[in-house]
Amino acid sequence: MKYIVCFLLSFIIVYLFYMVTVVLQKNKYEKFKKSNQVLYFVNKYKLNVNKIDIAKFVRIIALVNSFIVAASFTVVIEVSNVMLLILIGLLTIIPLTLICYHFIGVYLQKEAK
Repeated sequence: MKYIVCFLLSFIIVYLFYMVTVVLQKNKYEKFKKSNQVLYFVNKYKLNVNKIDIAKFVRIIALVNSFIVAASFTVVIEVSNVMLLILIGLLTIIPLTLICYHFIGVYLQKEAK
């Protein structure tokens, strides 16, 4: 139960941060189109940023990034050794990011057609 609460709280906090700093700032969407996250999708999945709904894309990225951070935080919450914490954190963040971004890329390819 403790881990579920930890996951949900961290997910909500990170998602609210994304909402305030990215999703609700519609005037910054052009800047977001040039971010590393978007460039990853453009290069890896050959997406045309002008053909996708950027507002929807921003919301999807916010949800997925919140999930990745919350899941990684929940995994390392009990680790007391700093070096082990960093190692486990990286070993959860990197695969989760690659897997989740792959699903987003495939989804957006289908949406753009």
